Amino acid sequence: MQDGQLSREMKKKYRGGVLFTALLLVYLSSFLFLLVLEEFKLAQQFSQKTKDYYISKTMVSMFLSEVKQKNTPLEPKGSQEFSTGQLTYSYARKKLTIIVKINHTTYTFDEVYQPKVSKDKSRHQ
Repeated sequence: MQDGQLSREMKKKYRGGVLFTALLLVYLSSFLFLLVLEEFKLAQQFSQKTKDYYISKTMVSMFLSEVKQKNTPLEPKGSQEFSTGQLTYSYARKKLTIIVKINHTTYTFDEVYQPKVSKDKSRHQ
């Protein structure tokens, strides 16, 4: 009878519950979910910023290619609209500063630019 009596006394004294365990499980799973969500968000932001950077570099390359193909001198300031953003430039003393705006982000590029001397001008000098 002592075993049965001891068992009943233990049941009366021990009043455990699963509340603490359940709360701990919810807390840990929420914490892990937030970590995964934050990692995903950072990866998305990195991908978007990388994409925007390379789009802006492509815009600058297209602009420089177009400028080099023209025979007219470059204006001191100007802008050009692309489907993905806006490119503005300023030119002074062989330095071409290009500012590209894409998705509320601004990229600045500095290039050394020397206009082509046309063959007709070089003959007259």
